[in-house]
Amino acid sequence: MKKNNGTTFMVIGLMFTTLRLTILNEHKILQYSALILGVALTIYSVFVSDKWKKTKKNGK
Repeated sequence: MKKNNGTTFMVIGLMFTTLRLTILNEHKILQYSALILGVALTIYSVFVSDKWKKTKKNGK
């Protein structure tokens, strides 16, 4: 099983959130879509990271 500690989701979420402020500045619907997707992925990464840490802690 691949170890996923949530870092990838965090980076992608922050990328979408940053993309909202730069390239999509003139397109409101895309701007808010990128913001919502970025925030959702960032929050999801926290849960994945927490689950990974608990699994790692219980495995020792």
